[in-house]
This record gives sequence, structure tokens and C-alpha cells, in this order.
Amino acid sequence: MVIFMVEFVVAIKDFLSSVLVYPQLVVMLLSALPIVEARLAIPMAFSFSLAWYECLIYGFLGSALIAPLLLLFLMPFIKWLSSTKIFEKVGKVLYDKMEKKSKQIDEKATAIKKFISVMLFVAVPLPLTGVWTGCAVASILKMKYSHALLSVVLGDLIASAIITIICVPLSSTLIYSIILVIGAIAIAIIAILLIKIFTYKKKPNINEAK
Repeated sequence: MVIFMVEFVVAIKDFLSSVLVYPQLVVMLLSALPIVEARLAIPMAFSFSLAWYECLIYGFLGSALIAPLLLLFLMPFIKWLSSTKIFEKVGKVLYDKMEKKSKQIDEKATAIKKFISVMLFVAVPLPLTGVWTGCAVASILKMKYSHALLSVVLGDLIASAIITIICVPLSSTLIYSIILVIGAIAIAIIAILLIKIFTYKKKPNINEAK
């Protein structure tokens, strides 16, 4: 079983390397993807035998560099999806998910409390608490752009550091196991979202644009 897991991860690595050539690009691309982000990218960087500081830097940069764009366009894009006939369910399920996450933070809190709350939210390296969700939450809370960007990026740096520290003492077999577990969790989350999309029913008087 362990040998199969290792071979599976190696096959994924080889495919990504054949497309992007450089391990650093593979890590940055994975880190920029929603759901997995640095949680998957940094263990993958270790599997490439990159130095720990390279794993941290490239894992952090991949997710941090897209934050400015996500703050500007993610929620408007989700709202646009909600307004279309074809993708209405997709948009509304995503918006409901992000709005539910944002309720973990008091929207009437002071600017500094929102800043700290979003930073800590992103800093916890768990599924759906990363840069993508953090940017959506900051947008829903109507944070000032510069404050939102700094809080998300700082949270991302903390999360990336935590993941790097966890991975440093681990063997390659454990690194491969982490990659597979995170990948499985991501697939499960996507499957749950798809089920919610297909079974979504319109709510009366839903506020689509806040």
C-alpha cells in the first residue's frame, strides 16, 4: 500500500514536471489553486527535495501573489455567476459558503479586529481557511483593500511557515502520505460542493449582492 502511494505521488510529480519543467513552478502553481493552496504545495516542494527555505518561499509566493486579484475579482465573479441562468446554482452555493465563513467574524467589529481575525483565519492551515476563502471573507466584511491584502498575506505567511515546520522533520514516505491525504480531502470538498450545487434550491428573498 505504501509503495503504491509513493508511486502514485511520483507519477503526479513526473507529469507536472514534464509540463512545467521546473519544480519551483510546480510548487507555485499548486499553491495558487483553491482548496489545496500551500497545504499541498509545500509538502510537494519537500518531495522535490528542495531546501526548506525554498519550500517556504515558493509555497508562500504562489498563493500570496494571487491575493490582490482575488480581493478585486473573486466575489464580483461569484455574484456574476449567481446572476446567470446557467451558473446560478454554482454562484449561489459558493456565495452561501463564503458568507457562512464570514459570519465567524463580527462584521461590526473595528477595523483592527477584522484585520487580526482575517489574518488568524488564513493562518490556520486547514481546508477552506486559506487565501481564496480569506479574500472572499475580507470582501464580504467590506474591509479596506490595503488592510485586507496585508491581513491575508500575513496569514498566508504564517500558515506557510507552520506547514514548513511540520514537514521539515518528516521522512519522504510521510511527506507522500500528507500529499495524498490533502489531495483526498480536496477531492471530497469538491464532491460535497458539487452535490450542494445539484441539490440547491432557491431561497426566498435571498440577498445576492451585499
